[in-house]
Amino acid sequence: MKDMDTNFNYMVVDDDPTNNLICRLMIKKFDPDAEIKLFSKPEEGLHFIENYVGSLTVLFLDINMPTLSGWEFLDNFIEFRSEIKNKFEIYILTSAIQSFQKEKELYPFVKNILAKPLKEKYLLDIKNSIGNAI
Repeated sequence: MKDMDTNFNYMVVDDDPTNNLICRLMIKKFDPDAEIKLFSKPEEGLHFIENYVGSLTVLFLDINMPTLSGWEFLDNFIEFRSEIKNKFEIYILTSAIQSFQKEKELYPFVKNILAKPLKEKYLLDIKNSIGNAI
């Protein structure tokens, strides 16, 4: 039985269709009723967020994308109104193996940096983290 107090949506922004498929499958396995938005173009993801009126959303964001990097995406995200930004819990999901210490300081609202592929453990940890914060 799902805990209604910790229901949230998911959004994935990654130019890799294979990773998007993996994310969709993992999220649906973890939460069959989840609402998932996938964006292979970061600009489309930003446009969606800019007009967002939904509930709390976990955003998995890739870093290395050809048209707009994840960091550039975050630079745009910062400019949105607080009532929009507060609806997103952002997690970097990347295959890059780095510490990203400088970036963690620049983007303190990013909850964590996770290694691809998306794992059930990540989803469980996120659900528990958000559930404890509510």
